[in-house]
Amino acid sequence: MQPDVAASVPRSDLPGPALGVLTSGGDAQGMNAAVRAVVRTALRLGARPYAVHEGWGGAVAGGPGIRPLGWDDVGGVLHVGGTVLGSARCQEFRTREGRRAAAANLVRHGIDRLVVIGGDGSLRGAEEFRQEWPELLAELVAAGELDEAVRLAHPRLAVAGLVGSIDNDLAGTDMTIGADTALHRILEAVDALRSTAASHRRTFVVEVMGRHCGYLALMAAVAGGADAVLVPEDPPGEGWRDALAEHLLAARGAGLRDLIVIVAEGATDRAGNPITSQDVGALVTERLGGEGARVTVLGHVQRGGRPSAYDRWMPTLLGYAATQHVLSVADASATVLGVRHNCITLLPLERAIAATNAVRDAVAAQDFAAARVARGGSFASLAASFAQLCSPPDLAPDPTGSRPARDDGGRPARRIAVLHAGGLAPGMNAAVRALVRTAAVTGDRVLGVQGSVPGLAAGDLRELGWAEVDDWGGQGGAVLGTRRLLPDPDQVAAIARVVLEQRLDAIVLVGGGEAYRTAAVLTDPEVVGDHPALRLPVVCVPATISNDLPGADLSIGADTALNTVVEALDKVRMSASASRRCFVVETMGGACGYLAMMSGLAAGAERVYLPEEHLTVRELAADAARMTHTFERGRRLWLAIRSEQASASYTTDVLTRVFEEEGGDLFDVRSLVLGHVQDGGDPTPFDRLLATRLARAALGEVDRQLVSDEPGGCCVGEVAGASAVTPLGPPVVGSGQGDDRPGQPWWLGLRKVGDVVNDRYSTAEVLAVPTAVDR
Repeated sequence: MQPDVAASVPRSDLPGPALGVLTSGGDAQGMNAAVRAVVRTALRLGARPYAVHEGWGGAVAGGPGIRPLGWDDVGGVLHVGGTVLGSARCQEFRTREGRRAAAANLVRHGIDRLVVIGGDGSLRGAEEFRQEWPELLAELVAAGELDEAVRLAHPRLAVAGLVGSIDNDLAGTDMTIGADTALHRILEAVDALRSTAASHRRTFVVEVMGRHCGYLALMAAVAGGADAVLVPEDPPGEGWRDALAEHLLAARGAGLRDLIVIVAEGATDRAGNPITSQDVGALVTERLGGEGARVTVLGHVQRGGRPSAYDRWMPTLLGYAATQHVLSVADASATVLGVRHNCITLLPLERAIAATNAVRDAVAAQDFAAARVARGGSFASLAASFAQLCSPPDLAPDPTGSRPARDDGGRPARRIAVLHAGGLAPGMNAAVRALVRTAAVTGDRVLGVQGSVPGLAAGDLRELGWAEVDDWGGQGGAVLGTRRLLPDPDQVAAIARVVLEQRLDAIVLVGGGEAYRTAAVLTDPEVVGDHPALRLPVVCVPATISNDLPGADLSIGADTALNTVVEALDKVRMSASASRRCFVVETMGGACGYLAMMSGLAAGAERVYLPEEHLTVRELAADAARMTHTFERGRRLWLAIRSEQASASYTTDVLTRVFEEEGGDLFDVRSLVLGHVQDGGDPTPFDRLLATRLARAALGEVDRQLVSDEPGGCCVGEVAGASAVTPLGPPVVGSGQGDDRPGQPWWLGLRKVGDVVNDRYSTAEVLAVPTAVDR
């Protein structure tokens, strides 16, 4: 018996409010995900969504430039770059006559609500249009082009703005739509250039976009392990040519075969003179012993290609929230919706523009420190970090064998052991690189432990060199090796002996639950009482694709695994062109459903099965009936994602067999277990940056504990955008059977979003997503 789904089918002919959506200015990957979410959320709320094509030009031209959209009109666009609505900069809209024509064309369709996706110029135009709306309609009535009744029915215009810009140049939001994908494109190029640069001992100068904002250049430099970077917010002073040449020569003398310099297209010196990539290339060719530099200008490739997983699920969340906002607010100033710590933030456009202008004003006033701070905390901190990460240390050997003194205070250099523990997570190597490079600045020594906990017990340690770890940041896997083993009593005693013999001052573990539990064992008061040598800081850096660790909203490796899953799901969708199919795809994650939940949102899965939610036979039967019904109505693909521990009884094989039985000859059913491909691959830009921040935070915590003489076990992470240190003990570290997972993870609240925008027949209510309202 088929379910009664007619009442939940979205309709474009319902007499609800009309809403227009447009993309304007430069395109950015992820715009289509936002458009899709706007349209489908509007339909689920009973509104009538319209596409405004070619930016504001479609509103000015009218006719085919404005057309209604249905559910299927925005199907299959999540993985498409650019914007399916088209985008342009409309000169006519800059005039009052053009805006009056736009108002006439919109109001004739009943549109008095707009979701505008674009840069600050597009959003400024939206606010001016909103303010003029009553006057424009009055002028149209006076000219006989509009009925008075229509004007009275649409007295005000409501506008919600989403920032689509790869430059990530609007203040008030952590990330703009497209910035993450642009970083993916840049890092793909930098990683590729590294291999050819190393082959020939060559220097590459890479120019990236960013006329006024150095975000892409700086983040690419940190994540890509560049040796120098030039950005508008931190221009070099007089004599920069000599300083850059000396810096690169020192890096070459330290043993680096490949050198990478990244230049933002808007880079200048402190006098405001442009510094181009060609200028830097000529400088390198002249100063580095006749070595010819190679200049690569990436150009618009940074704005192209498939969007990353983040630029699918976050614009989906933004589009969902923007639609709710614009349909619920009758009259308000144009509001920008952004993201702060994975929650939606609402910011009046006027304030967002003012904060953005503050950066340019600070640069013009040559207050570059203020400019970096105005860009955001992450930008300012990584700008400071980069200088340390790329500065070659004094590599002269110490003939006495004693610990060298540090410049700041003359304290003895510390010896810090680093090891991996737990499952593999892309980005582990990036954390070790950041640890080694940061410690080298203060003369501290980092000893790499080969083979995880057993290697530490066996004393298999060696000092990691500054040049040795140069290319580790972009490498997948774990160069030091990792194991899922906890220390037994004999190994604890052996580790204590190694700590004494190697004169270790601290231990840093990079890994998952096993790393946390190892740290808890080594710092247990009874253990330390038996082995006083273990009275030292033991700090954990969270790294696991499952993203199930306490004290951290996101773990190193989870973003890379998510992108791997989404890439696989894109290929699965392609197979639907051959025949009608249901795919049941199993992801990793243990007892945590993060990968399944977020990949389902990013790939548009109709159903996601999570360990956090108890699956019943009634729900499974309803899913099978709904699936069959949609295939009867012409569907070609139904995508179900199951987290590996979603249910002990309803396994991937059981789900496949149930759906096969229900489908009969109507559709095929295929299952796909992705397996360990999810913990392979090179780390994404986000995981490299997160690894860098957390490794530096770990060193800071080691320093704090040693100075305060309060050693112990803890983990460092980021919670709600702020650095967090969580002591390890029984309340935090459990048995390893899934109880390490935070009780209410932030991402679980996004379940409703997927239900609303992915499955037209779901009965989920349209509920507000977690929002941090900033007015």
